[in-house]
Amino acid sequence: MKISLTAKTTGIIAIVAAVLVYIGTLTLNLAAERLANSYLASKQFQLVELLDQVVLNMSRADAQEREYVLTGDPKTIEQYKAYFQRIDDCVNRLKVLLSDNSRYSMLMDELTDSINFRKSCAEEVIAVRSTGNMENALQRSEKFDEAQLTRHVEWLAKEVSGTINREMTARFREFDKDSLTTLIGISIILCSALMALVFVILGVNRYVSERQRAEDALREAQQALSEREARMRALVETAPDGIVTVRADGKIESVNAVLENLCGVSSSDLIGVDIETIIPSFLLDGRISDLASGKRSPFGAGRELYAVRQDGGQVPVEVSTSTVSLGHQDVYTGIVRDITERKEVEERVKDFYSMVSHELRTPLASIRTALGLLESFSEELSDKTRPVVKIAATEADRLMRLINDILDMRKIESGKLELALDAYDAGQLVNKSIEGIEALAQESKVSIQNLAQEKTGLDVYCDGDRILQVLSNILANAIKYSPSPGVITVSCEKSGSSCKIAVRDSGPGVAKNQAHKLFGRFEQLRSKDGKNRAGSGLGLAIAKAIVEQHGGEIGVELPDGGGSIFWFSLPLAEDEIESLDDDVEIVQISEAEQNV
Repeated sequence: MKISLTAKTTGIIAIVAAVLVYIGTLTLNLAAERLANSYLASKQFQLVELLDQVVLNMSRADAQEREYVLTGDPKTIEQYKAYFQRIDDCVNRLKVLLSDNSRYSMLMDELTDSINFRKSCAEEVIAVRSTGNMENALQRSEKFDEAQLTRHVEWLAKEVSGTINREMTARFREFDKDSLTTLIGISIILCSALMALVFVILGVNRYVSERQRAEDALREAQQALSEREARMRALVETAPDGIVTVRADGKIESVNAVLENLCGVSSSDLIGVDIETIIPSFLLDGRISDLASGKRSPFGAGRELYAVRQDGGQVPVEVSTSTVSLGHQDVYTGIVRDITERKEVEERVKDFYSMVSHELRTPLASIRTALGLLESFSEELSDKTRPVVKIAATEADRLMRLINDILDMRKIESGKLELALDAYDAGQLVNKSIEGIEALAQESKVSIQNLAQEKTGLDVYCDGDRILQVLSNILANAIKYSPSPGVITVSCEKSGSSCKIAVRDSGPGVAKNQAHKLFGRFEQLRSKDGKNRAGSGLGLAIAKAIVEQHGGEIGVELPDGGGSIFWFSLPLAEDEIESLDDDVEIVQISEAEQNV
């Protein structure tokens, strides 16, 4: 008699079902026992974790107590109490978890007593320290041997934890041995039944499952794509700056509402238009070879360009561009920011500095000239008038230097500080700067030791006047902060492809955690001796800007023995001249290519 496929399948499923029922019964019994042991394991983990917390918080409380004894900071008392509160919470939870097990009651009582005794000792030491007597508190702590008490508490906690671990480990080992045989038998029977069932069901479910997975994956992908598009659309439309995407051929692909308003043209009229008609030089690299060949590629970030409006007006904008590779083509993305207000602010600042330059410096120069004439007739002045004239002249000089520093800083910030670069002997620059500051050094009874004069033939490529300004600022600071009498040492040495010039003073120095503020604008740091020195706070900032514009570096070292070493480096003349020769050759080649 031929049995149909349906009957065979039904028979196999029935047999497998009966086997599974039998296996299920065994498994449920085993699972119930495993669940009981899992509860015990969870309880063990909780107990061990709480005991570890007791040890950790005891160490932290001990550290906070010691810190309070040494510093008297009331914040440490709050932290100390918080740690002991955590210890008490952990002990209470331990007692609750171990309430059904009398074997641990003795250990827990001993642990609780040790913690309470340790806490009482700490509170007595803290009470002594709160009276302001640190020595008595330290003696009381040594008398109680608090470190030993803390170690005893930690030992008791670890002893309880070890006892729990050993008991639980023994129980689990016994359970695993009994259940291993059962698990092996169940596994063999279950595998055989499952193999038979899998072969029957696999063919039926395979197609359905694969189709369902494909449909689910497609639906999720479509939903994720829709959500991503909605987020990106909302982000682009609500952005405060204009956003434009451009194809590789320079045609606009999309714009947001901000850029529409900026240009005064709707997005439908902008799409497909060459970006260069809206924002000229958007895709021009700016290099000589690329400009000659007309090559277009996105160039950098933060460039200031002009956007052309529909009415022909121009709007100053700041453009940042980036490239997005889509595999078969590249798309350029640009962030366009309207900087009209910033330009107006810059113009107002420029007008202000112009006013400072012409309206303040000119009358101040006249005042200083008049004071100079009075100083020349100092012998004819009365004893009361002479010091007043000297003070006025000194303050006028200081105000003139401040105005000059502010104007120099403005030139540096606006990028209009022009450098007359040439080759200079480093030793001669140092000698010249020392000669210019010698009078101030003698007045302050500070001697300058010039080690740079021993270096001959060490040429640097720089603006001589500006480097003399840098050296004068650093030397003036060294004189101002050096004791009277004192010694300042100036050295000069070759360091790789640079020349390093260093000025070391014997002053009090500054705190190392404040050294990074030395080169900030209008920063006046208090020296270690606590004295304030007059100054604008611009000298080192200007020196830093000048050195960096030369391509050099500037910094400060604070030796442990006191004083400070201000140094800066400049490129060597021979290296810079060779580099300039190479650049000239490249430019000549580019011009030759253009002529061809």
